[in-house]
Amino acid sequence: MSEEPLTTVEEFADRGGKGVQDFTSQGAWPSVKRSMRLLPPSRRRLFVLATAAQVSLGLLDLLGIALVGLLAATAVSASGLSAVPAGEKSFLSAVGLGNLTVTQLSVLLAASAVAILIAKTVLAALVSRRIFRFLANRQAEVAAGLARRFLRMPLLEVQRWTTPEAIYALGSGVGYATVGVLGASVTIAAETFLFLIVGVSLLVVDPLVTGAAIVLFAIVIYLSNRVLTKWGARNSQVLTESSISTLSAVSEALDTYRETTVLNRRDLYINRYERLVGRFATATANQQYMMEIPKYLLEATLYIGILLLAVAQFLTKDIAAAAATVAIFLAAGSRVVPALLRLQGAAITIRNSAVQAMPTYYLADFLEHHHADVPQLQHVHGAGVTERIRQGHEGFQATLVVEHAKVTYIDASEPALQDVSFSVLAGQSVALVGATGAGKSTLADVILGVLECQGGSVQISGLSPRAAIDRWPGAISYVPQTVALVAGTVRDNVALGLPREAIDDDLVWEALERAYIADFLRESREGLDTFIGERGVRLSGGQRQRLGIARALYTRPLLVVLDEATSALDAETEQSIVRTLDALEGNVTTITVAHRLATVRRADLLLYLEGGQIVSRGNFEQVRSSVADFDRQASLLGL
Repeated sequence: MSEEPLTTVEEFADRGGKGVQDFTSQGAWPSVKRSMRLLPPSRRRLFVLATAAQVSLGLLDLLGIALVGLLAATAVSASGLSAVPAGEKSFLSAVGLGNLTVTQLSVLLAASAVAILIAKTVLAALVSRRIFRFLANRQAEVAAGLARRFLRMPLLEVQRWTTPEAIYALGSGVGYATVGVLGASVTIAAETFLFLIVGVSLLVVDPLVTGAAIVLFAIVIYLSNRVLTKWGARNSQVLTESSISTLSAVSEALDTYRETTVLNRRDLYINRYERLVGRFATATANQQYMMEIPKYLLEATLYIGILLLAVAQFLTKDIAAAAATVAIFLAAGSRVVPALLRLQGAAITIRNSAVQAMPTYYLADFLEHHHADVPQLQHVHGAGVTERIRQGHEGFQATLVVEHAKVTYIDASEPALQDVSFSVLAGQSVALVGATGAGKSTLADVILGVLECQGGSVQISGLSPRAAIDRWPGAISYVPQTVALVAGTVRDNVALGLPREAIDDDLVWEALERAYIADFLRESREGLDTFIGERGVRLSGGQRQRLGIARALYTRPLLVVLDEATSALDAETEQSIVRTLDALEGNVTTITVAHRLATVRRADLLLYLEGGQIVSRGNFEQVRSSVADFDRQASLLGL
């Protein structure tokens, strides 16, 4: 593409809908090409072959129409006769059917025409079914591929997209781009071919009538298409925006439930949701109605055209010729008009689907534009996970070397990290301390490979963090300040992402014991099958945090990063977790971000950060003696 790809749907919206104008002005083909680019090359070839098979079925329509015309000519020219006309007699004799009577020949032609047209309809339906199944599978494949690449992007790039935007672009948008756009393109190809071969054949039969019919239908289609294209584009934009906005409204209402309840503002969200759903429902109804309009227009045009044709033919030609011409055009019209309906409907579908697929197109462009920054990681499968855990992550050395690391957030005037360097030996415990905004969590993200340095480097066991995670999955683990839990069982959350058959319950219980939550679950009837609800609503804040710690310990990691991991725990449980971390000392490297100094005073190395830089390093007492603010905090806590 010549134009720099947009980075988010929000940027598209900022352009004032120019993207919609671009799509509708360029026609259907650019949208089809963009959808085709989403498919792997081998899948594109299969799609082209399937489309060719569907297109070739139009030849059966042509044969059926020809037989109908022949039937009409035979019936009229042989009226009152018992024998077949001489011209047809010689042809039938050549194919071994010279003994047929007029009645027998008429029945044969009628049966053959019906059989061929029905066969075409059945075959077309079967091929369409296979094509749409193929596209449905490709929808899943494309969505998974985009999600895989998107989730491997650095955090700063991922955060350019809001959650509703990403959900839509990876879900509904992919459906519109594949099944919607490509499915309709098959219809356009098949019906265009049918229209062309029937049109050429009718030109041979009667050029004047065919030309008049083409002009009449072209005018009707052109005028209706102009109106419906503009209306459809605006309507599709409403569908896309209201879909994303509805997701945002629901997400915000759930995330702020306590606040809106206390402030008595729940009705405001409900009213907003009602308006959004109302817009979506109206746009959906408009879209369905738009698909029906061409049917009524073309049917009326067909009836008027046949009436005019019949009057003209019977006034200017003999009965036999007039009847044959009218029969051929009637048969052709019965096939062509539905084809035109499908053709126009498919064109509208492509334009509407393309508008609704724009977030997906932009996401694909975004990922392609940042292709060089995305590491090609190996796929991790559930099989063998337990074996690797029990082998102790053979070959992994829990060493960490950070050299001159620098990170600057998008649109930030000052770097969040600047020239940070330190090294950690295997088994050491390191604490990152400092005031809010000093860069502690940013440094933790850099160590985990969630953020990438814009300068300097980070190495774990001699590799970049992402390469180390790929080579030794489970050797590095992380406990965030706020643990994200999935709607499932305790087992599902501790062994996050693993299929049921790959989960070792003994390792789950071991992790729960070390996180001091096993006793609570043993008292529950369900045990590991205890359902915790969406976002862990059936657990207290401390229990959720302990479950997150258990998740981190499930793989028996050799390097653990804890970002305020004990902030939601009571003092007694916090001390229990501190004892767990003490027990890891010497065997597991721990990197702890903490405000609560009781959890880090026994660390081997403290790094005090200020303004994104390390201003002091050493043990607890050494940092305390060199940093006045740190000493003040320790004194206030009685340390």
